[in-house]
Amino acid sequence: MSCRKDENLSKGFRMARGFARPTDSPGTLSGRASVPASLLALSLFFASIASAAANPPLPDPMIMNDGARVETRDDWAQRRKEMIAILEDLEYGHAPPMPEVTAKNVVREEVHFEASGLWAEKVTVTLVFHGVEAQAGYWKPRGVEGPLPVLLACEPVWWDGPFVTNGIAEKVVKAGYLFAGFQINDFASYEDEQHCPARDAYPDYDWGTAAVGAWAYGVTMNWIETLPEADAKHVAIWGHSRRGKACAWAGATDERFAAVIPHMSGMGGTAAYRVRNQGAQQLEGLLERYWLHPPIYEYIDREEDLPFDQHWLHALAAPRALYAHTGLGDAWGNPLGEQAAWQAALPVYRWLGAEDALGIYFGDYGHYDPNGPEGGDSWDTALEFLDWHFRGKPPAKVFNRPHFSE
Repeated sequence: MSCRKDENLSKGFRMARGFARPTDSPGTLSGRASVPASLLALSLFFASIASAAANPPLPDPMIMNDGARVETRDDWAQRRKEMIAILEDLEYGHAPPMPEVTAKNVVREEVHFEASGLWAEKVTVTLVFHGVEAQAGYWKPRGVEGPLPVLLACEPVWWDGPFVTNGIAEKVVKAGYLFAGFQINDFASYEDEQHCPARDAYPDYDWGTAAVGAWAYGVTMNWIETLPEADAKHVAIWGHSRRGKACAWAGATDERFAAVIPHMSGMGGTAAYRVRNQGAQQLEGLLERYWLHPPIYEYIDREEDLPFDQHWLHALAAPRALYAHTGLGDAWGNPLGEQAAWQAALPVYRWLGAEDALGIYFGDYGHYDPNGPEGGDSWDTALEFLDWHFRGKPPAKVFNRPHFSE
């Protein structure tokens, strides 16, 4: 696999269809350039009305490969296997089985958050599996034995910057969650195609970086399941932007995760290929071809011919909780396509009696760094959604309201 190079990438910018998109740098996840959210939302609203009739229907997840409709839970179990196989063959590639995982170099540290007076315990480890070593860690309230529900992010959450300096770890721990994460670069790099320790360890598998990231969630989950302070039945996963694509795929394929929160994941994540607002990314705009599986690029300029669309990822998570977090000013991330995918997966959740478990949230902003000093409501929104589904606390925010006209 190869990646087309563009000198703009070295400056942190990617150009496509007149929109400049800064790339996410490791650990900082800088935001993409975007027009004012309120203006873009208004233009997208009218564009959605004009284009609604032109959008082709999304492939029905309830129709089996042989044309029969799913009628029973056994049918759905078989249909899940069919859908995952199609997505593996065409979009993400094939990952190896989950390995046995051991932890070494365990370090425990007590940390005092002076602003709130909260004391927390920070734990860092080295995960060892199949000849690979990866850094992982978590925060938990000091003196609380648990087990606690877990929020697992594709982030090195034990880093002081930004997770301590910007108050994120304190926020999550104060809410009563074990806040865990892993270093994605120990599995694969989104910036350097040649740096992929997991792929090097499993040369017989044809997986893209998004699939490696999804697998990394599962590897880390193998370790979390051994922790007495973690409630392994209530583990939520969270990922932003390119890491959000991995989060969505992990939630679709690994049923151990009780909740899935892809944050601004866009194309290859939770936004539909067939339904796009003006300025939305298309397959031809993904210069880092190694993020996905090569066969997907055979559908450049003909995404409507794909036998699937990204609402299948939502459906595969059913009946578990999932909400897609999108920004109305993030044209490249395709908020219109995010809504279309959410709506197209709702019939599966309804059929399974779990309609409230599938949500979407539209923030009035562009593609920004949820871990940065600008903050935003991303982590608060995630915790509110999890409190609803893990603890039964009714949310103040609305997770089931479309923004664009149908």
